[in-house]
Amino acid sequence: MVHSRVWVALGIVGLTVLFLGVLSVPLSGWARPADISTAATWSTVYSDSFTTLSPVWTITDDTEGQYQWGVTPYTVEVGTMILEGSGLWAAGGGAVGQTQTWPTGTYTNSMTTWAIAGPFTLTQKVWDMHLQVMGYNDMQPGDELFIGLSADGVNFTGITSTVSTLALQTLDWSTRAYSTSEAVWIGLRFTSGAEGLAAGPLVDNLTLAFNYGASVYLPLVRRDPTPTPTLAPTLPPYYFDRFNDPASGWYVGDALRYNTRCYFDGTCFSGWEVVANMSYVEDNYQIHIPTSFHGGAGTVDTWFVHPAFAAPMPSSLYPLPQRYCIEARGKFASSKGEYDPWWTYWGIVFAADASMTNFYSFMINANHDYAITEHINYVFPGNRRPDGGEYINVQNYPVAWTNRDLDELIPTMVYNTLKVVVDGPLVSIYANGVHLETVSLGTLQRQRVGIIGGVWEITPVDLWFDYFRYVPNCP
Repeated sequence: MVHSRVWVALGIVGLTVLFLGVLSVPLSGWARPADISTAATWSTVYSDSFTTLSPVWTITDDTEGQYQWGVTPYTVEVGTMILEGSGLWAAGGGAVGQTQTWPTGTYTNSMTTWAIAGPFTLTQKVWDMHLQVMGYNDMQPGDELFIGLSADGVNFTGITSTVSTLALQTLDWSTRAYSTSEAVWIGLRFTSGAEGLAAGPLVDNLTLAFNYGASVYLPLVRRDPTPTPTLAPTLPPYYFDRFNDPASGWYVGDALRYNTRCYFDGTCFSGWEVVANMSYVEDNYQIHIPTSFHGGAGTVDTWFVHPAFAAPMPSSLYPLPQRYCIEARGKFASSKGEYDPWWTYWGIVFAADASMTNFYSFMINANHDYAITEHINYVFPGNRRPDGGEYINVQNYPVAWTNRDLDELIPTMVYNTLKVVVDGPLVSIYANGVHLETVSLGTLQRQRVGIIGGVWEITPVDLWFDYFRYVPNCP
C-alpha cells in the first residue's frame, strides 16, 4: 500500500516535469509541415511501473548473462520527501547485476543489453504511436540509451540519449507515421563505451499509447435561420522536424560571403567565398564551416561566420502567440574533446522579424557556457561587424557569455537539449531540462523562429541539429 501511494505522488511530480525532459512530446498530438492532422483519440496500450518484470519483456545481453536489464528498487528525493519506487535498470539484472544496488552499482565497459516488450496488437490503423518513459541516466561519455518502436521486433526506430543526469527526466518517441503493421514492439537498449563506469540508465513509468484518430463529418444540410455556432476548443497546431526527411524544407546549399583577405606574404584576394554549407546528414540538419585560411590550411576566411535559418513553418502559425515554447537538440559533431572547437556555438532563434534581420537567440558554446544575443541588422551569413563602423551585424547581449564553465550541465561532446519559453516580454531558457534564468526583453518580434550556429575563430566546424519543435500556447 505504501508503494502504491508513493507512486501516486511521483506521478504528480512526473506531470510537473513533462516539459523539462530530454524530449517531451505532448500526448495531444502534433503534425509536421503540410501534414493533415486528425483529432487525437489516444488509447493506452501498455503501461509498466516495473514492480516486477512482466513476461511481455525479453531481456538479452552480450556479457554472457553477467549484466543486463533488471527490476530494482530505488529512492528519489522530491522536495523534503524521500519516495521509494522500483524501475528497470540497465545494470540491475544478470549474475553480477542483480547483486548490485542503485545507484552505487555500475555496468561494465563495452556492453549492450536489450529489453524488448511485445507484440502489442493494433485493432485498426493508427495515426500515431507514442512511447514515453521516465527515469534517470547516469552515464559516461560514449554511453547511450535508446528507446524506440518496431513493427517486427527486430528493426527499431527511435531516439538515442547520451545526456547524463541524476535528475528525473522524460524521454518520448512518436512515430508520426500512419502505421499499417499488425503489431508493435517496444525496445530499450543500453550500450556502454570503452572507458569510464557509472550506474547507467534506470527507467520507470513506461507508457505506450496509440492514436486511432477521429472522424470529422461536414454538415450537408443548412437550416434557416442559421443557429449561432458554439465554438469548441481545438488543439493547437504543432511543428516538429526530426530532420530525417531531406525535403522537409530547411535551407540546403552554400552560404556565400564577399570578402577581401590578405595572406601573410602580402598577397590579397577579393571575391565571393563559400563560408558554410548546409545539408541533411544522418537524420540531422548540419551546418558545416570549412577550415579558415587563418589556420594555414584553408582557402577561405571563415572566422566570425554564424548562419541563421528560419524554420519552414506553415504561414498559418504566424504571427506567434503571446506564449510559446521552442525546443531543439544539437551537438558539436566535429568536436575532438571538451572545449573543442573553441568558441563554437549553436542555438535557437526564438523571436525574429519576417526577414530575419532583427532577432534574439539563445545559444550555448563548446566552452560549457550560454548567452542570449540580440542581433540587429543581421546580414546572412552573419559576418563580424565591419571595422569601418557600418551598422550591420550588431550584437547585444541581454545575457552575456560569462565563462560559467558548466561542465556537467552543458558537456561538449554529446547532444544537448535547449528550450526557450516565451511569455509576453518574459523569456525563460533551459539546458537539458534545467532552468537557467528568466529575463524580460520587452516587445518581441513574433514573425519567425529557427536556429543559429557558427564560429568566432577555430575551424573546421560541423554543427548537427537532431530535432526542432515549436509548441504554441504551451503549458
